Amino acid sequence: MACTGIELKSTQGNPYWARTQDFEQHFEYSGIKIPRNYRMTSTYTPFTTSKAVMGIAWAADLHKHPVVLDGINENGICGGSFYFDHFYKYVPTSEIKASGKVPIRGEEICTWILTHYGSLTEIQEHLNKDVGVTNEPGPMMGMSVPQHCVFIDPDGNSLVVEPSIPNGFRFFKNTVGVFTNAPTFDWHLNNVKTWLERTTKRSYKYQNDEPIDDIKLGESTSGLVGIPADYKPESRFLRAAFVKLLSDHFDDDKTLNQIFQMLTAVNTPKGSLRIPDGEKTIYAWTQYTSGYDIKKKKLFAYTYDNRNLKELDFGNPDDWGDKVHFFNFISKQTTEPFVARDTWKEGENTI
Repeated sequence: MACTGIELKSTQGNPYWARTQDFEQHFEYSGIKIPRNYRMTSTYTPFTTSKAVMGIAWAADLHKHPVVLDGINENGICGGSFYFDHFYKYVPTSEIKASGKVPIRGEEICTWILTHYGSLTEIQEHLNKDVGVTNEPGPMMGMSVPQHCVFIDPDGNSLVVEPSIPNGFRFFKNTVGVFTNAPTFDWHLNNVKTWLERTTKRSYKYQNDEPIDDIKLGESTSGLVGIPADYKPESRFLRAAFVKLLSDHFDDDKTLNQIFQMLTAVNTPKGSLRIPDGEKTIYAWTQYTSGYDIKKKKLFAYTYDNRNLKELDFGNPDDWGDKVHFFNFISKQTTEPFVARDTWKEGENTI
């Protein structure tokens, strides 16, 4: 419930996106490849995929009820699902069916979108006509999990999908390239603009679609001075937005690493975010971090207990066959020894 995502373009203009998955419960996680024309029978309403998808799936039991938490489809639409408590507006199944739409659970929104739509325009044009989110409980947490999503296309355009209206979705152009949890996305945008007006010489009209430009090296700013340091979504959104807007830009070989570094500003160490749970206190932590090279359709991930990066290539979906494939990326930390070396060429041993 403390997830954060950041998008960044390389100097070549290619988009990259990464996110943290922070939660207070243990789930099974796995890399996954779902072929097109596959019948998803474990969802609230069974459906057939029309797009091949690679990503990370989560569930209490992955082989029984896998759903995509973040991923990329064959058209290069990339994104993920984030916890969205208090502001979600789920409705009874009967209301969804009466409107001629397919009922799905909250945790299935990302899976549905990535397996059905090939562009951000298609999402905006079809999602509200196709599905509604039911309040019927499911196997994930004994509920229809509160979720909202963000998606990025191969050109770097970003769209927020928010089930904050009954039996429907609101859409926002993500003009800052950052995403967290509740409250609603327009609130986060206005909050970022308020802080930018405090820390720079900028002024905004507070329109949802107005651009939020990077803070160039020559622009006067006090940076993160005064920005809240807690782990609440609104504070993490601010920190992520500022480190993203202040970031230098890099070529394709280094951009994803830069996002991973920026996400350290919002990582949740065990014990830092404490949540009352009846008579006891539990805590959320950054269970895994994933990143996507959208142009090359590559997935990278590491976990809280193992910082070694794992890689999964999309490949050719025509070769996936007719079943779902799982890919483990969870393992214990390994190390490499220092290398005994007395001499090196100039610049060879410089960071």
